[in-house]
Amino acid sequence: MIRRLSFATLLLVLPTPLLAQDAHSLGIGFAATAARMDYFGVYWNPACLAIPGSGPSWTVATGGSFFDTSNSGSPILRYNTDNAIQSGIDPVNRYQQYLGTFGTKYTTAAGGVIYDQELNSSSSQGALAFFHDRDNNLIVAGSTYGNLNYLQTTQQIYNVVVSYASQLPIGAIPFFSAGGSLKYHDGVQYQQTSLMGVYQQSSPSSGFTYTKTTSTSGLGLSIDAGFLAKFTDALQVGMMFQNLQSNFNWQAQQQSYTLDGSGKESASGPATNVTVAANFPYATKLGLMGSPPGTNVALEGEVAWTQGLVNWRAGLERLYPESHIVVRLGTFNDRVSNSQLWTIGGGYMVSNFNIDLSFLTRSLPAIQDSITFGMAFDAIVRF
Repeated sequence: MIRRLSFATLLLVLPTPLLAQDAHSLGIGFAATAARMDYFGVYWNPACLAIPGSGPSWTVATGGSFFDTSNSGSPILRYNTDNAIQSGIDPVNRYQQYLGTFGTKYTTAAGGVIYDQELNSSSSQGALAFFHDRDNNLIVAGSTYGNLNYLQTTQQIYNVVVSYASQLPIGAIPFFSAGGSLKYHDGVQYQQTSLMGVYQQSSPSSGFTYTKTTSTSGLGLSIDAGFLAKFTDALQVGMMFQNLQSNFNWQAQQQSYTLDGSGKESASGPATNVTVAANFPYATKLGLMGSPPGTNVALEGEVAWTQGLVNWRAGLERLYPESHIVVRLGTFNDRVSNSQLWTIGGGYMVSNFNIDLSFLTRSLPAIQDSITFGMAFDAIVRF
């Protein structure tokens, strides 16, 4: 017998994936819907693939990123359970993501692979205290731990993306394009641990539920659609419908556990086959890029609507053509730490080669003390 579980019932924290697999988008605060993203338009807005370029027809691109954030208020690079407990925040949320991509682009068509590894957790103060005492053998007779609301999910997914864009004649608009992306999701690892209720050392077999859901097989398809309009040399507008249609399921096993007097778990009964519905969240994004005449500056802005929330993002790029260098600055609000974050980056650009590096932080210049940290790189070769 296979039971079907909704992903919404399993995830207490579900931030929109950043998917900053490139340093360009990270450097401008993810305000990339109307920006010139070259190959990376396969994710940010496939309509960007049709923007005329002056370089060769073939492009090979790669990139990677790391992102880590929490609402505990302590430096994320020194995150540990003790700091989370001392924060007094309930619940303590943490989100971590590793991404990597490799792909090619030919004229207005592109395809590639995006590797996505995520950790998503929500821990009550009661659960943090329980795990801390259990790991340090501090559970004694009569100990009671209430409000055990703990949920942690890790997953690894390979996403194969194929995109195409075409320029369309639309009245007096000098340039208008439409594009779409088909994304095939191949899940290779999934694990979710859930602990809820009240644990009493004197009667450890009742008052709580402890389950683990694991899988090595997940499959699904998602569809994106995007549009880009260039009204003047100084103004272009982009619109993106992300995960316009999404269907993704994990075929998993769910096992219940009991806890003994010291808090150690042991399997309780046979594992149950379950289907975890994990469709990717739908998002609508509206982006604007302005470039004042006679300057080498681009200003990007974006508003995104997803999961009932509105997210604002903004970025700035300054090109120094004589030295082939571009510098970037961006900002956005992080939903996990609930703080305004800043991104900085730069790159080296010539006709057939780009390389970029960007960082994300809340604290400048003391990056090591930031409650959120991220970085990304990318490289593009044209021939």
